[in-house]
Amino acid sequence: MDGFPVATISADSRRNTEQGSPARAGKDKRSGQPQYVATFVVNLATFSYGTCIGWLSPATPTLQSRVTAVGRNDVTEDDTSWLRSLVFLGFLCGIPFFCYVSDKFGRKVAGLSTAIPAIISWLIIILGSSTKLVLVGRFFAGLSAGGVLLIVPIYVAEISEDSLRGALGTQVAIFADAGILFSYVVGPYSSYHDFAIICLAVPVTFLATFLWMPETPVYFMVKGEFKKARRSLRWFRGGKSHDMTDELTRMSVSLKETQGRNSSRSLIMNLLLDRAVRRALIIGIAVSTTQILSGLYVILSYNAADVSAISPLIVSLILLTAAILACLLMDRAGRKLLLVSSEIVMGIFLTFMGVYFYLEGQGVDLSNVSFIPVVCLGLHLFSFGAGVGPVNVVLLSEIFPPHVRSVCASICIFVMALLACAVSAFYSDLNNATGIHGPFWFIAAWCFLGAVFAKHCIPETKNINVHSIYAELRGRECSLIRVKKSYDMRHTSNEYKLQIALPSEN
Repeated sequence: MDGFPVATISADSRRNTEQGSPARAGKDKRSGQPQYVATFVVNLATFSYGTCIGWLSPATPTLQSRVTAVGRNDVTEDDTSWLRSLVFLGFLCGIPFFCYVSDKFGRKVAGLSTAIPAIISWLIIILGSSTKLVLVGRFFAGLSAGGVLLIVPIYVAEISEDSLRGALGTQVAIFADAGILFSYVVGPYSSYHDFAIICLAVPVTFLATFLWMPETPVYFMVKGEFKKARRSLRWFRGGKSHDMTDELTRMSVSLKETQGRNSSRSLIMNLLLDRAVRRALIIGIAVSTTQILSGLYVILSYNAADVSAISPLIVSLILLTAAILACLLMDRAGRKLLLVSSEIVMGIFLTFMGVYFYLEGQGVDLSNVSFIPVVCLGLHLFSFGAGVGPVNVVLLSEIFPPHVRSVCASICIFVMALLACAVSAFYSDLNNATGIHGPFWFIAAWCFLGAVFAKHCIPETKNINVHSIYAELRGRECSLIRVKKSYDMRHTSNEYKLQIALPSEN
């Protein structure tokens, strides 16, 4: 350890870091401002993703009109289906590419790169004179979407303090829902080309503003660039030096333990042999699977439960309101409580919808309670938006060790995309085999299973640093901060020293 200084952490400082204090709370407000600014800027890419998803709904009537915006021939129903499907194809292609860029060149470069296919997509839609060109544009939109959903949560998690990580991570869901709502509000009242120009301005603005944001300190630490990591952390903490040494110490020790233990292993061996990484990956895949099989995609894609009674505008409003509530509760109630509660509530309302359609199929007169599907759907949407949706985004960005974070998150998001395609392919077959009630009961059962899994297998990560999360997933106490809800510091000496691989700033 020659050439590296000794970091001294006082017991009082450690207690304030672990348990919080009034003095620290006042500092957090000031030091948190740059984190909020950076989170807002990077989530302009998420807002752009939302406008991309929402664009198809207001654009479809124009594309299918006789005087179409892309040539003399009308856009058929098959073409509209391809406009939706090519986004998924681009999504699947974009995930591995942006994963590589993120690990090779950094989160910032990968984030900036997501704007390029988005800009290309809107330029093709604006200038394209045929349906085929619009289809190509949608593919590029999918490329950008895959990168945004991978990079933005990771960037936000790696710049955030432990006490702010949940609230800031939830901004991804808020900005995505806000982008979709923006499309539903502005799209119908704008011309086809004007709306595309407005949407183009969003990724351009993101590119121009995010260019000035720093790289994450965690990425610099992974690459061994400690001076840059210190400068980056100072920027994100508002230039305040309080507890920065403690935070850099935790980062250094965490990376030393995770990378040092696994430095001789290949990536695949890390995924298979490291218990913490393996458990985190299982958790990520399970929660991602629950997100797709929770029923939202099925109901909205196939108009199950007669969702035509609820307009897309109302759906997006419900999801946005729920995401804002999740932001307020994420660091108070915790990820686990929100996840378990939302899955139970979704399962209950899906069961009610299944019973309703089963009785309707048996010829029972339900005209007096015909409001049940709409009410259940609205509550189901709200439960999803306040629980599974935003919690999954936060979990995928914080449960994986930094050196495998991009790869593991990519695997989980890739599984989500594949499951969405599988649902599209097999939903009709299940519906025909069991009746309309069958899929609702199947999805409800999956939600209940997801709640049981979350209760017993997912650790609570609220206000816990990555080092402690990694230690808990390994089933051990970490060497720096023990995995406990509280810490008794009465019998700890005033100061203790930790050797860390962190060079001085000189």
